[in-house]
Amino acid sequence: MAQLYISQNMLADFKKEFGLENYTVCELGGNLVLPEYRGNGITTKLQTIELELAKKLGFDYIISMAHPSNVGSCRTLEKVGLNFVKETRLSNGFLRKLYMLKLNN
Repeated sequence: MAQLYISQNMLADFKKEFGLENYTVCELGGNLVLPEYRGNGITTKLQTIELELAKKLGFDYIISMAHPSNVGSCRTLEKVGLNFVKETRLSNGFLRKLYMLKLNN
């Protein structure tokens, strides 16, 4: 399963966290693969499709977050081209590594 969050209202707090309040932003989120299928590049393929869709829809940036100990998710985000921004504790109290990629000039 893969989800691309596009609601600017829903992403308002995250846009602020990334310093992207004046841009259109979407988020790679909710990517889930059953344990028996992990390690086969499924998440990488899904996120690549999501990135292409985000570009086609004209978003300025794509963002994502992962728990620091979720090495697989962090590695996949970097593999598809997102750049590590910082590690922070979000307003909801969760510790996350933040990633983003500028999509359009």
